[in-house]
Amino acid sequence: MLESVQSSAACPIDVMLVGCESVGKSGLFRHLTGEKRALTSNVKGSTIAALTASCKLNSNMRLTDLPGLQFDMDSISTQLTLDHLEENQTILLVVKATELKEELIQLQKELNLKGKQVAIVATHQDKYQPSNAEQKRVKELLQLPVVWVNARKMDQAEQAKVITCIEHARSWAVTASILRFLPSTPNPVNKLIPVFRLRLVGPMLACLIILSMFALPVFAAYLFVSWLEPITDQYLLTPITVWLEQTPGFLANVLVGDYGVITLGWYSFLWAFPVVLLISVTTTITEEIGIQEHLTNALDPWLRKIGLTGRDLLPVITGFGCNVVAVMQSRSCSSCTRVSCVSMLAFGSACSYQIGATLSIFNAAHAPLLFIPYLFFLFVVGAIHTRIWNRTTTNELTRIAPLPYLQGINWSSFWWKVSSVIKQFLLQAMPIFLLICLIASVLETVGILSIFSWLAMPLLYLFSLPTDVAPGLIFSFIRKDGLLVLNEGQGSLFMDMSISQIFMLVYLASTLSACLVTLFTIGRELSWKNALSIAWKQMLTSVVSAAFLAAGLYFLS
Repeated sequence: MLESVQSSAACPIDVMLVGCESVGKSGLFRHLTGEKRALTSNVKGSTIAALTASCKLNSNMRLTDLPGLQFDMDSISTQLTLDHLEENQTILLVVKATELKEELIQLQKELNLKGKQVAIVATHQDKYQPSNAEQKRVKELLQLPVVWVNARKMDQAEQAKVITCIEHARSWAVTASILRFLPSTPNPVNKLIPVFRLRLVGPMLACLIILSMFALPVFAAYLFVSWLEPITDQYLLTPITVWLEQTPGFLANVLVGDYGVITLGWYSFLWAFPVVLLISVTTTITEEIGIQEHLTNALDPWLRKIGLTGRDLLPVITGFGCNVVAVMQSRSCSSCTRVSCVSMLAFGSACSYQIGATLSIFNAAHAPLLFIPYLFFLFVVGAIHTRIWNRTTTNELTRIAPLPYLQGINWSSFWWKVSSVIKQFLLQAMPIFLLICLIASVLETVGILSIFSWLAMPLLYLFSLPTDVAPGLIFSFIRKDGLLVLNEGQGSLFMDMSISQIFMLVYLASTLSACLVTLFTIGRELSWKNALSIAWKQMLTSVVSAAFLAAGLYFLS
């Protein structure tokens, strides 16, 4: 069979992978093409753009992985898939073996398949394996090539079966009446976890699990870095600092001064990297096993009260890893709620870089426990912010697509995702922060840094903050980990500040604006008008909520 695949006709074949969400299109695409960017994620909306690659076993066949269809809402990702179906390529319908009849009825109803060349792959064979008689019955009714596979684990022989199935695609002539005669799958297994169905306990437990996804990595990182920091100070940083202090003044200031590339850069790396790494591990694990969708489904009734749906929480959770990726993932949201979702994640989703920077500042101020009320206040104000500025009606938006299965971790996918986060941190985030350190050192040396204090003076005066914190506020507009410059002089800046001032400073630096890269992505994805609207509304909410916070802290003190 493999030989027949490799010696297939030279005529190129373009194949569109089409199906509902979470059916396994990306896993199938990855196995057939070897394209690592399509490593599967057991989360709805994880495929947000069309991805094309040549088939490994048949170089004349080009496959395109399209976003999963959502027939209950008008998302950008669904429209992208529908636009591709206007062309005349071969269509590979990907459906779950456990929902084959239901999904084919839905696809036949919603898509214009008549006359198109179609083949069918039924995934999740490990969840339901039909008998030979049932498989024969399905093929006879459809008069189309159908193959059953487990898209998570496919050897070369199974890949060849799929390619042969595609090569024998036939014109779609199936009617709704014929589809009703397809055998139904007994006892579907992909239902909401029972405990999450409880009216009050379910959402509260979902909130607790989501909080643990970020609180546990932060706590583990804090314990590890608290142990490692004195060791690195004694045996690494101090000897280097002593040696470089003998160099010319300007060079010494740039390398080991208050904003030194080595001193501040190493301190920031030490506190940020473990947080970034561990959060990527916890979020990837929850994606792989499929529990994220169950959590957001349980919170759906609560989220509708602020103009969002459970689906919209998935990009917000992704935002705690990276806001930019989250904004792009919001393509899977309804067009009715997408702006609300992006507004929520821009304000309330502290990316892993921001979390690491915040933890390092609270630690430098000898108040690491401030991180808990900080994260809570950030999320609560973010929810209020979303409700006030985005009065979206979500009652008519429903969930039609079934929940993903709870399943084991795909370790190749897991390691690729985590390693991608590490590479992004080392090759993109850290170099930018070191550049910020370099700029701050040079500006301080030539005496220009004081201009920042003048720019931020009204805000600093309003909240009784010292002028020395201005660079942290300004650099946080560029990147959220830019507030790490507040650690200058190993946190000496915080010695004369109260706990309430430190909390206020970090909150303002976190919420006054999304970072420039996030705003640029919002402008590109939504529109520059929406980006500016989200930016000024966020700034207003930040200042007003900070004023209420200051008043509350004043009366409590």
